[in-house]
Amino acid sequence: MEKTAIIAGASGLIGRSLTQNLLQSNNYGQVIALVRKPLGIQHEKLKELTVDFDNLSEMSDFPNGDDIFCCLGTTMKKAGSKEAFYKVDFTYCYELAKKGLEAGGDRFFLVSAMGSNIKSRFFYNRVKGELEDKVSFLNYRTIYMFKPSLIRGPREERRAGEKFAQFITRVIPFFGPLKKYKPIHADKIVDAMMKVARQEDKGCYFYESEIMQKM
Repeated sequence: MEKTAIIAGASGLIGRSLTQNLLQSNNYGQVIALVRKPLGIQHEKLKELTVDFDNLSEMSDFPNGDDIFCCLGTTMKKAGSKEAFYKVDFTYCYELAKKGLEAGGDRFFLVSAMGSNIKSRFFYNRVKGELEDKVSFLNYRTIYMFKPSLIRGPREERRAGEKFAQFITRVIPFFGPLKKYKPIHADKIVDAMMKVARQEDKGCYFYESEIMQKM
């Protein structure tokens, strides 16, 4: 039976690749992208729904979908403040998870980050940890959380972290205890998400970078 996928963050590095893979998958008959502006992708399976993420909790016509994919995220630099970063990386994501569940969603897929920890002394990691904690208590049949290290791949905007990832990949031998910190390409993350989406699990599962590298 073909499923309906709902994806938020479809214009980003991971989200755009994931959207293309979902459209090509025989497992999904429709892909609904929640967007601020058109993606510029033409496909018979794709439906774009313009959404005001600031008022997502008040959205009365949230679409019904089987699998909800959350690829939303920003950077401290782009957000401009801790408050703005928190709004995107926690509030938007958590409201998406709640609305998806209310509309009948069965599974939730979240792109988080390595080092996420609700008790971390680093704000970024603490926000990611808080989101994972809150989402894990939602009553989805299955929740998958993907925790990549530095992400490599072609971005429309250049980020300092991306340049750093390319540099350390060349100069640092990632083995032993350092292996889990090896930068991961966005396509590897998407491959892992698509493979997991074909499973029939129940519960909450976490996929660290090192695991995704091997999938």
